[in-house]
Amino acid sequence: MAVPGTFRLIPAGEIDAEAVAGLVNRAYARYRHLFAGQRTTPEELLLEAGPDARFIIVEEHGRLIGSALIAPAERFIEPDMLGPSGTPRPEPSGVPEGHPWAGALYFGMAAVADDRVNQGIGRAMVALAEEIARAEGHPAVGLGTVREFGLVPYYERLGYRVIHEAEHPAGHWAFLVPHRYCELVKPV
Repeated sequence: MAVPGTFRLIPAGEIDAEAVAGLVNRAYARYRHLFAGQRTTPEELLLEAGPDARFIIVEEHGRLIGSALIAPAERFIEPDMLGPSGTPRPEPSGVPEGHPWAGALYFGMAAVADDRVNQGIGRAMVALAEEIARAEGHPAVGLGTVREFGLVPYYERLGYRVIHEAEHPAGHWAFLVPHRYCELVKPV
């Protein structure tokens, strides 16, 4: 099956942040039974991404149908760099010695248009991130997800393994339920 769309890699400062934030919020809306509010705003998207980030942008006939953030993983080792709109973002704290994300490329905030889910776009974005990581000399790709989103088995099928899992009460990151944040990694 051919994956729809044209894939481009764009520096964070050059993306249409409003369009990407809109796609992210529509994609994360499928989890609104788990957390209140929206995932991001155009301003928070760029703040969370940081100055060294790039976005994988997938378009079809000029329409944005997929996006994902890639950046040096060290920026995201402090989990509160992530989280929905309104999360206070700390300064990046550096890499604890021996952390599996040290030197890795981070893949995150992935979103696919609702009418394009299950057409291989997400898997193709992950594969592109892995290809970029190898080409740039990163030893691994790291990512984080909330177990209750149901994506841990998906990433495990792609060769990722959970390296850390933290339980949080309802209210953390505006979640309506207790939840478990998982960090995953895949050597490339």
